[in-house]
Amino acid sequence: MDGNIGVDDESTWTDLNVFLHECDVPELQTTASATTDLLQDSDQLLAETEALLASYDTKNVFVQQDHAQTSPIKTTKSPEELRRELKNALAAKRRHRYRVKLKNERQTLQEQEKTLSEEFKTLQRAKKKSKTIQASTIASPLWKDIASRQMDGRLVAEEQERRLKNAVASRTKVIQEVNGLMRHQLCSANGPNLDKVTKTSTDVELEPDDVALFEEYLQDMDMVYKQTDEAFGASGVEENPTTSYKVDPIWKQDGDLEYFENLDVSLIPSSFEKTSRAMWQALLHVHSQKDRRHYGSVTDPDDTIAVKCRIPSPTDTGERVDMLIHLVLKRFIETHRMVIVWRALTEGDAEFSGMHSDEYGWCVVRPINAVGHGVATTVVQTFTRFIPMTIATKFSNKAHVDQFAKLVVTSGEEDGSEITRMMASLLIEDKIGKSGCPRGKEENYSCTR
Repeated sequence: MDGNIGVDDESTWTDLNVFLHECDVPELQTTASATTDLLQDSDQLLAETEALLASYDTKNVFVQQDHAQTSPIKTTKSPEELRRELKNALAAKRRHRYRVKLKNERQTLQEQEKTLSEEFKTLQRAKKKSKTIQASTIASPLWKDIASRQMDGRLVAEEQERRLKNAVASRTKVIQEVNGLMRHQLCSANGPNLDKVTKTSTDVELEPDDVALFEEYLQDMDMVYKQTDEAFGASGVEENPTTSYKVDPIWKQDGDLEYFENLDVSLIPSSFEKTSRAMWQALLHVHSQKDRRHYGSVTDPDDTIAVKCRIPSPTDTGERVDMLIHLVLKRFIETHRMVIVWRALTEGDAEFSGMHSDEYGWCVVRPINAVGHGVATTVVQTFTRFIPMTIATKFSNKAHVDQFAKLVVTSGEEDGSEITRMMASLLIEDKIGKSGCPRGKEENYSCTR
């Protein structure tokens, strides 16, 4: 019996060694490049195998003793069964470790999925916010530009409305005064008094609204003077003209603002000093007529004129329409030139009642080097900008507006002709203008006003 047990033990150890060879244990022990995890699994496998064999030896001894004492029945398992049980146990452990590994990987993937989902949602919110900010940034300048243009247009409209209200108030007071004077004269039975009414009905008096308008224009004189070079630069005037010329009024438009400009250039065969002095004296003479009402509260009376007058202007049908004019002129004397600037408000009457023209004017007198002339030559450059206005926000009848604009331009031609005659007379008296203005052919040397 003992001999059989020994043979069985040797057979079992032999089968175990074969099993270990089948499990690639030698390869794990001889492979120098195996990782630390594989070595640990191999060591654990050897430990479990030794524990299982120890348990087998203990059971074998116990069975042998019991068999010797009680029964001759052999209870040991065959080597094939032991090998099968050992393989099953090792396979079960491998499956368990694999399941644990899969479970851990799944949990890790689920956590990564949750983290990545949160990051994706955060990126989506950030992208949406960025698009919203970008869209608002692009749209912001557009509405700001629109609002700015609308504000500028509103300011222009409010300024025009204020001027029109002042003009209407002034016109109303004039009409009331004229009506009162006519009623007073009609109440008397004296015929010559009626003639006196006819003679004085065109006279004008200064009202509080006129004073406010004159003060505003006087304050604007310095600003208009600073725009002299800019205005002539935009007009396209020649620096050294060789002959006199005149440009007909040209309609222009700047946004909702419509206006027209007029340019006149005259060459005077006289010195700059004589021409400048003669022009200013002629202006003073023309605007000192009895039908002109002067505003006396000017700070610089030697170089400033502020006057209110009525000037009759003929229409296309031959009828004469009175134009009520508020005019402020100021002279600026520089080293090599004289600059006269002005502002004027012209109010229409009769069929042009309710129509006005806001006028800006610049006149520059300066010497030039004229080729082919044996005497000193002076150039007189006049540039005028007229801005027609009506009580309505837009012109309903363009032809009617054009006719009014023509009247505004021609309303100052009579004064211009008178100024020209005065200048020619003064220059002739100085014996300098012999080759200047021939009789019957007068050039417009002066400002239109």
